[in-house]
Amino acid sequence: MAVMFGWFKLTCQDTSPLISEMMDHKVSVIKRLKLKIHLSVCKVCLYYKDQLELIRDLSQNLGREDFPANKGEVLPEKSRQKIKQMIEASK
Repeated sequence: MAVMFGWFKLTCQDTSPLISEMMDHKVSVIKRLKLKIHLSVCKVCLYYKDQLELIRDLSQNLGREDFPANKGEVLPEKSRQKIKQMIEASK
């Protein structure tokens, strides 16, 4: 049994390129299983995967007109004013 789990072992160094590969291409069931096992025990690699997905999603939406960052204003004016007031009050 230990030999079988050793076969599924994946290091963090092996995981990061595999995450990128999986986002861009179809990967084998074995690679997906190895990655899933590693991500279930390694929160650092899971965080890396989540951040990579976020960057990919943001970059894909960047050119869309309805994407908030492309409208020139991300926060409503009322929210901006409230933040400014809180900053001033903390000085």
